[in-house]
This record gives sequence, structure tokens and C-alpha cells, in this order.
Amino acid sequence: MSGTMEIIDDDGIDGINSNDSDPEKIQPRVIEERWGDQISHEMLEVLAPNGEGEHILNIINNMTEEEAVAIIAESVKFHADDWNFPSDMRDRMKRLLEGPKLYGDFYDRDLRIDATMMRYSSPYPGVRAVAEPLDNSDVPVETIRAYFLGIGWAVIGTFMSTFFNSRFPSISLSGTVIQILLFPCGKFLTWVLPDWGLTVAGTRHSLNPGPWTFKEQMFATITYNIAIYTTNSYGMILVQKSPVFYGESFVTFGYQLMLTLFVQLMGMGFAGYLRRFSVYPVKALWPTILPLIAMNRALTKPEPKQNIYGWTISRYKFFYITTLCMFFYYWFPGYLFTALATFNWMTWIAPQNFTLALITGSGLGLGLFNPITTFDWNVATSSYAALAQPFFATCTMYISSILGAFIILGIYYSNMYNTGYLPINSSAAFANDGTSFNVQKIVVNNRLDEKLYQNYSPPFYSAGYILTVGANFAFYPVYFLYIMGNQWSTMKHAFIDFYKGLRYGKGNYEGNTMDVHSRLMAKYKEVPDWWFLLILFGAIIVSVIFLKIFPTDTPVWLPFLMIAINIVFAVPLSFLSATTGTNLGLGALVQVITGFILPNNPNAFLFAQTLGSWALAGYGDNYVQDQKMAHYCKISPRAVFRSQIGTIIITCFVAVGTQDFVLTSVKGLCTPNQPSRFTCANDGFPLYASSLMWGLLGSDRMFNSLYPLFKWCFLMGTAIAILFLVCQGYGPIYLPPIREKLRVKLRPRTFEILDSTLFPFVASLLWLNPILIIQGIQHWAPSNLSYKTPGMILSFIFMYWMPRHRLAWWEKYNYVLSAALTAGVAVSGLIMFFAVGYNPKSLKWWGNTVSSAGIDGSSKGILPIPARGYFGPPKGSFP
Repeated sequence: MSGTMEIIDDDGIDGINSNDSDPEKIQPRVIEERWGDQISHEMLEVLAPNGEGEHILNIINNMTEEEAVAIIAESVKFHADDWNFPSDMRDRMKRLLEGPKLYGDFYDRDLRIDATMMRYSSPYPGVRAVAEPLDNSDVPVETIRAYFLGIGWAVIGTFMSTFFNSRFPSISLSGTVIQILLFPCGKFLTWVLPDWGLTVAGTRHSLNPGPWTFKEQMFATITYNIAIYTTNSYGMILVQKSPVFYGESFVTFGYQLMLTLFVQLMGMGFAGYLRRFSVYPVKALWPTILPLIAMNRALTKPEPKQNIYGWTISRYKFFYITTLCMFFYYWFPGYLFTALATFNWMTWIAPQNFTLALITGSGLGLGLFNPITTFDWNVATSSYAALAQPFFATCTMYISSILGAFIILGIYYSNMYNTGYLPINSSAAFANDGTSFNVQKIVVNNRLDEKLYQNYSPPFYSAGYILTVGANFAFYPVYFLYIMGNQWSTMKHAFIDFYKGLRYGKGNYEGNTMDVHSRLMAKYKEVPDWWFLLILFGAIIVSVIFLKIFPTDTPVWLPFLMIAINIVFAVPLSFLSATTGTNLGLGALVQVITGFILPNNPNAFLFAQTLGSWALAGYGDNYVQDQKMAHYCKISPRAVFRSQIGTIIITCFVAVGTQDFVLTSVKGLCTPNQPSRFTCANDGFPLYASSLMWGLLGSDRMFNSLYPLFKWCFLMGTAIAILFLVCQGYGPIYLPPIREKLRVKLRPRTFEILDSTLFPFVASLLWLNPILIIQGIQHWAPSNLSYKTPGMILSFIFMYWMPRHRLAWWEKYNYVLSAALTAGVAVSGLIMFFAVGYNPKSLKWWGNTVSSAGIDGSSKGILPIPARGYFGPPKGSFP
């Protein structure tokens, strides 16, 4: 067909239909025009939300039918296993491949629109909303002022996050707050700095190359983000060095510096391995970074005035008005009226009713049947990234959490593992008298004393925590087997590309023709894989030297074991984060393995936790996430590499210096009554207790004696993964013929009942993601449905209803709204901390006490402690 056609009417696409215009103004007519002339203003806002409408229309008008059909056919096959691909777009593309006669009106227009989105933009509305399909490589990026602000704020952020890490509640400068601070700083430097510079290799580097740009803002943000990752090794150092815990004398400044450096650099090196799987594949969306990009676009990008469903406000103004409103509003749930944050209103009806508190409560209880649990944005988004995470992910996890609640009730009311004597959903360990488990009572010289243990108590856990731990263990085989099976095509190509990159120097963007952003990034020099491997090998050598020169009682083969575990498990874990916005670390798996192979060795346990749980998969994932931000924003990979490696080295020295100051200068550190709340309640004590439980008691005792159910969870997870893979692989082949046979054999009424009940349920199993089901089930203790229900409601509105009914508004404002609300909370919380939190000023009245006044504010079980003073097996016979 030619590039023109006759049109008589207009149909919709991607949430835009003829109802969006006044039907009286659209008269039937017959004219010859370009395909793009059929696209209304509202539809163009959906297709090109960042002002690139002319570019998109030009591609649509000049695309041939043959080219469009080829792109659609390739896309349908390529995205067949894509969890995030819009279902309506997939169905429409399949109908387009059937030809114009079966498709109906506007075949040529819709064919070219979808082909253009696939090849020259993005099929994902969220990506289209923040990432332009064009690039100007002449825009300043890696400037002196961007480095100055990025590294400067990274130093400040590292100091604050490290200094306050042992305080409860802690305080830090989040990336959201820093972005707000970066922008005026950049504008200020633009105003005051002279245009002085020097030319190096033909490129002029000026102190002031012109207006502060979007790319500079993103580059400085990525540079700062490294500061967020420098505190995790502090937990190990704190537990080892503090006299409240192990009090090891060999933990010197050199020890701290070596540990922090090789942990950070090992994560950086591992990012080079992960990027093939979670940066370059187009399916790797990283939905949680989209609000950050949208926020920076709102701050730095000018935009034309547009009318979208009556909204004409710019993103920039919308962001600042929303941030300001949330800044003032958050004082109510955050300080003045805290019952708005914990809105357990159902328990106020009968505060002393234990069953009511147990079922509906937000503190002691499970949060069931309460539709309105909070008016606090921070609480509402604590479980789900409600305005960023795909709705299918949030919905699946929420429904699974409800299933988890009923499993918890079953465990609790049957008193399984003596859970009836304890709070139903606590993450703490308890002794057999119902009090908190005191590990000091069973330890002598940091080693387990069996006699003291037999005279005291084994650790007991709540029903919610048992479900959390068990589902956590089931999660590992589920996510590994399911992602490797379901996404094998993507994984296989990534492994092949990684090998070819090492063996033949194949570029990361070669052959990635489906992604316009990869094609645009191909103009920039890549970071070779061997650069990352060199960093990784160097960090490994330093780690071996570290274990040799310091008496940690840790074998030198442990780093290699942790690397092997992460090589296997980190790839699907990173891909899961990139596609669903959810994540679960390798901490539980590393705990179990270390507890089995190195029992009664807390230093080895701490080292394995720091390296295996955080440094590799954790840090590597974070660095990869920043690289994906650079990918969307068209920032040179080598520029990002330089900023990351330089900032890591600088902030490591800052972190270690701050650590040493805190450990030597803060009086009463890690004591319950420390005047400034440096109680270590959220870093030192949990890690110390974990090291004693798994490092001292060991996995064998925990799995085979105390909680034997846990070991079967790995097998259950394997069975679940295989079941879903088989059903989803063969179901579409065999189920339709079975359904057709039943339709012929059964009476019409019987078939109608099955067609409305059983068949939809079976069909849902063909697209359900078992990883998200397990994640939903395990996301308890101490979380409950009070933290999930508001996120589910917000997700339904903003990630399901809005994209289907107000897509143009959603693309322009949704991520800006999310970033603005988060920024308002962050800034308000920071001011609130120093104003009324650092030296606490209590405000006692009904609105601040009602939430914890009844049973829901207590910590008790449904069964009374027996007359002998404790429950469980007799003393002296503990397993």
C-alpha cells in the first residue's frame, strides 16, 4: 500500500478513542492524507509525551507496510514471554498480523503506530514517559561542575548515612532529597562560575559550559548514588569492634579501610557481569528508577504548554507545588497526629478485644479487613512502589499476602512450634518465657556454652516469622528455576553475548536492534568487560590478603564460595528486580550455607554475610541500576564508569573515617539509654543476634532440631517452579482442545458454569508469576496488610485504571507525582528530625496515643505461659 489513504472515521489506540474529541466536530469525510494526519492531539500525547511528536509522525508517515509487518512479526515473537508488555498492544499486534480484512478499519494507521513504538520508541508507556527516542550528544554531561556537585554531595551523604547508621531511627540524605538540592546548586554555579577552561585532546573543558543540563543533573545524581552503598560493611565492623558485641582488638583503621574498599570494588566488578542481563535487554525496565528520571526531567527540561484533560500545568510547577503541599501535610501523620499514619480505627471500637486486634490491627495484628489503614504516603508505599511497580506485580503479591495471612492464622491457632504463646507476627526471637531472647545468657567468649544454653532456652519465633523464613527458603529455587526456564531465551543470549564480549570483544549494543535506546547508545564508547573483571580480580586478591593478615578465623576459600553462589543466583535475582521492581537478597541463603559449613564461627559468618549478601548481588545490582538510568538518559557508559569508580574510592575513605570516629568518640554507643539514640537497634543488634543464631547455634540445629519444616521449603519451592513451568509451557497447547471437547460433550448450562469459573482460573495459571506469589506470601513479620492495602489501592488507580483511561495524563504526571510526594516526605522528615526528633519533644494527646492504647499496641500471645514459668521442652533437654 502507499503512504496515503482514505479515511472516514477514527478509532482509538492505547487508551485514546474517538470519545476524546467532540463527535459533533468530526464529520464523515473522504480526503487523501498521510497516516499521521489521522492521529489526534490526545493520541499524539500518548505516543510522544516528551515533545518528540514531529519525529514520531515523520517515521509513521514514511514507513512501508512491508517494513511495519516485519517489525510487528518480530516483536510478537520477541516479547512473547515479556511480563511487562501491554496486553492490549500484544493482542492488537496479533490481530494486525492477520491482515487488513480481519483487522478492520485503520489497519494501516495502527500497523505503523505499533511498529514505530516497537522500533523507534518504546512499547512501555512508563519508559516513553521519561526516556526520549532522540539524543543530542553535544549536550554537556561529564563537566567539572557536575563532578564537583556529585562527589561533594556524595561525601556529605556518606558522612551523614554512616554517622547516623547506628541511630534509631537513622537519618540519611536520600537520592530524592539530593536531586532537589542538586538542581539549585547547579543553577547557582551556572550563575557564579566564569567560562574558564582548557582544551584536552580537542575537547574544551570549561568551569561553566552554559546552562545546567538534564544530563548533568542525571550524571551528578548517579555520581551521588554511590554514597548510598558505602555503609553496609559498617555493620560487620561495628559488631566486631564494639565492646558491647565481640570487642575484637584486631579491627584497626587499616582493617576497616581494606574491608570497605574490596567490598565496594567487588560489587563494582560484579556489575560488569550483571549488566548483560539487566541493562541491555529491552525487557529490563527497572520500573523503580523511572520516577527519579521523571523528577529530574521536571526540574531541568522546558516543555511546551499543553492541555491534557484540562490540565495545563507544567511538570516543573506540578512537582514543586506537590512537594510543598506534602512537606506541610507530612507534619500531621509524622508528628502532630500520628494516628493518621497507623490508622487502626477498627480496634478503637473495642480496644481490649484480643481477636479484633489480632485480625485487623496494625501493630500486634495482621491488618485484615481494614480498607483504610493509613493516610501517610511513607507507610502507604513502604511495601510496594505503588506509582512505579507494574500493577500485575503488586496485585499478585497482595493477593498472595492475603493467602499468607490465613496460613499464619492456621499456624498460630494450632500452636505449631509453640507460636500461640508469642505475638502472631513479630520478627524478634523469644525465649521460652515469652520475653525477648537474650543471647548474652548462652555465650562465653563469643562462643556457645552448651550448659548455659540448656539452662536458658532455645530461640522461638512467631507464626509470621516462621512463614516469612520458610517462604524465603522456598523463594530461592522458585525464582532461579522459573526465571531461567521462563526467560531462557533472554538469559541464553545474555550469556552468549557475555562470552563473545570476552572472547571476541563483541559490543553490548550489537544486534540489539529492537531497542532504540541501545541504538542511540551505540555511538558512545563502551566499557570493556575486562575492565570490570580486572576490578573484580583485584578485589578478590585484596580479600585473600585481608583474610591472611588479620586473625578472622575465616578460610581463604570463603570469598570464592560467595562469588560462586552469586554467579549462579545473582543473574535471575537482578533480572527480577529489573522487570518487576521487587527484590529479595541472598542473605537467608548465605546464612544457611555458612551455618552448615562453618558452625560456631561468628567472624566467618559476618564475613560471608557482608560479602555474599551485600557486596556482590546487592552492590552489583545497585550499580547496574545506575547504569540503566544512564542508558535511558543517553549518558556515556565510560563517563558513568569513571564517576562510579572515583566516587567509590573517595567515599570509602570518608565512610571509614566516620566509622572510626563514631566507634571511638560516641559515648555509650550501642547501649539502650544512649542519650542521642545511638542504640544500634537497626544495625548492630540484629546482625549480632543473627551471627549468634546461625553462626553459633548453626544451621544443623535450626533445620534438623528446632524447625525441621524449613529444610522442606527448598523442595516445595522446586516443585512449585516445575509445576508452573510445565503448565505454562504445555497448557496453551493442550488446554484449548480439552476445552473444545468439553464444550461439545457437556450440557450448555454446565459448560457455561465451567467457562465462567474453572476455565478462567486455569487460564490465570498460565500467566501468573510464581515468584511474585512466593514474595507476597513471605512478606510478613513485621510487615502486615496495613502496610500493603493502601499500596494496592494506589497501584490499582495509578498503574491500572489511569493508563487505560487517562494515558496521556499518566505519562506526563504519574512519575512526577510519585517523586514529588516522596521528596516532600523526605525533606519534611529531615526537618522534623532535627526540629523535634534529635532532642525528642513528645506531643501526647489522644491522636498520638490511640493507635497503641489497646491490645494492638501490646506484644502478647493468645495462650498464657504455663504454671512452670516457661513453655516448650523441659530444661536440660533442648535440641
